[in-house]
Amino acid sequence: MKTLLAIIITATFSFGCAMLEGEQTTTDTGGGGATSAPTGGGDSTPTVVADSSVTGQRISLGGDDPVTGFTCAIKPDNTVQCWGSDWAGQVNSIPTDLGTVTSIGTGPFHACAVKTDGTAKCWGYLAGQVNIPTDLGPVSSIKGGTGHTCAIKTDGNVKCWGSDSYGQSTVPNNLGPVSSFDSSKYNNCAVKIDGTAQCWGSDSYDQSTVPNDLGPVSSISAGLSHTCAIKTDGTVQCWGQSTVPNDLGPVSSISAGFGANTCAVKTDGTAQCWALNSPATVPADLGPVSSISAGYDHFCAVKTDGSIQCWGSDLSGESTVPAELR
Repeated sequence: MKTLLAIIITATFSFGCAMLEGEQTTTDTGGGGATSAPTGGGDSTPTVVADSSVTGQRISLGGDDPVTGFTCAIKPDNTVQCWGSDWAGQVNSIPTDLGTVTSIGTGPFHACAVKTDGTAKCWGYLAGQVNIPTDLGPVSSIKGGTGHTCAIKTDGNVKCWGSDSYGQSTVPNNLGPVSSFDSSKYNNCAVKIDGTAQCWGSDSYDQSTVPNDLGPVSSISAGLSHTCAIKTDGTVQCWGQSTVPNDLGPVSSISAGFGANTCAVKTDGTAQCWALNSPATVPADLGPVSSISAGYDHFCAVKTDGSIQCWGSDLSGESTVPAELR
C-alpha cells in the first residue's frame, strides 16, 4: 500500500500548521476542490488554517478539455509527479530544482507547488501566471486558473497574479485572512474566518454570486460555471450551473471541476459525483476514500490506504495512474 497522504496538517491551498481553536479537519485533493475547515471564530490574524484547500493539497487535476487533461500528485517522498497531456509543458517540464514540496495546485494549463521552504514555483503555460511575484513571500498553498494563479500566504491572506481580465487577480480589500480557498478558470472563492463566503472574478453563470441564504460555511470549491460550499452542518449548497443530488447527505470534502461536474466524499467515506442535472459514474471498486478531485472530464481519489485511483477521460493518459502510486 502506498503511503501517499491526502493532506498534511503540519505543513501547509489546496491545494499546515497548528489549528485555530475549535477547528476540525477533513481531507481533500481537488483540481477544483476544497474540504471542510474551521468555522471561524473571530481571530483576525490566524497564522494557520486546517482546510486542505489552504493546507496541503496532495493531488490536483488540470486541463481545459479531454485532450489537455493532466494530473499532478505529491509522491510519498514529497517530490512531484505529473501525467497526462503535456500541451504546455505542465507534465514533462517540472523544474529540476523543485525538490520536495508540501502542496500542489494546477490550472487548466499550468501547475504550481509550494516547496518545503515555503517558496512557490510554477511551470507550464506562460501568460504571467507562472511568474512568481518577487514580493510573494512564504506561502502555505497555491492554486491556478486559466491565466492567473493565487497563493495563500502563511498569514492567511490571499495574493493573486496573472490575467485580470475578469478581475480574478484583484483580491477584494475586505477579504482578509481565509480558512478555505479555491480558484477556477476565471474566478476565485474563499471562506473568511467568520464563516462567510466571498467570490470574485467572472460571474457569467452566477458562480460568483454567493446566495443570500447560504449562511456560515466551512469549505468552498469553485468550478467553471458553478460553486459549491459545505455548510457547517455538513450539507452542500451549490450555485451557478449545478444542483445538489437529493441523496447526497452530509459530506466531508467537495470538488467542483473545471467542467460542469462535481464530486464529494460523504461522511461514510464513499464518493459521489454528479454532472449538470445528471449523475456521474464512480467506479464500483473504488471503496472508501479520504479525498477526491474533479477535473474537466476526469476524476481522481486518494483512497484510505493512500493509493490513487482515477477514472473518466483518458485521452491523454490523465487517468492512467503511475504504477508506484496505485
